Amino acid sequence: PLIKDRDTKLRYWDGMATHRLGTVPKVIISKAEEAILKRIRLWEMVPSEIYKNYQQSLRDRSRLFTDQQLIDLYEQGLNDKEIGERLGAANTTVNIHRRRLGLEAHSRRRFTDEQLIELYDKKLNDREIAEKLGVARPNVSSYRRRLGLKAQDRRYKYLFADQQLIELHEQGLNDREIAFELGVQPDTVCKRRNRLGLKAQDRRLLFTDQQLIALYEKGMIDRE
Repeated sequence: PLIKDRDTKLRYWDGMATHRLGTVPKVIISKAEEAILKRIRLWEMVPSEIYKNYQQSLRDRSRLFTDQQLIDLYEQGLNDKEIGERLGAANTTVNIHRRRLGLEAHSRRRFTDEQLIELYDKKLNDREIAEKLGVARPNVSSYRRRLGLKAQDRRYKYLFADQQLIELHEQGLNDREIAFELGVQPDTVCKRRNRLGLKAQDRRLLFTDQQLIALYEKGMIDRE
């Protein structure tokens, strides 16, 4: 007899599993179902259990990523599309497994990690970064923490980077000259220099000792 209905097939397979091979009716089955039938003939297992295990094995083989890989990227704040791009999978596949793991969807990001880090390196705080990116401050705070970045110190409103000060200091410029180059007050430079552990440069003279001696030997007085 022809058996087209899946439930009827499963009932028939259950009977075969009990009585082993006997008269086998002509059954319309797929290749996947044929593989299940072969297992029943060999091991006399319950068809529904074999079918479930077989379907799970197909899903496992077709997956390009593990649950832990998905979770790791999810905890970085990536949405389904971004996770799919990282793992080389369709965002619908990511969506299915994310929901299976009981994870809520992340909203679509409007900025990249690189954009956030670039503004963070300029010493902008969460509020200022949010204004630059056109997003809410809590979103910036959340992604900053996921990147392992500490909140900026609100005691300072930096108009220049530490590296700028260090480079000018290494050129031998004193606080006043550095302040002139950076367009800030000398006391601002002094505070930042001390915080960086840099020693003050000696005050630059407008002339050398040799120049003074040469003019003195010409008989010139101090005023001249």
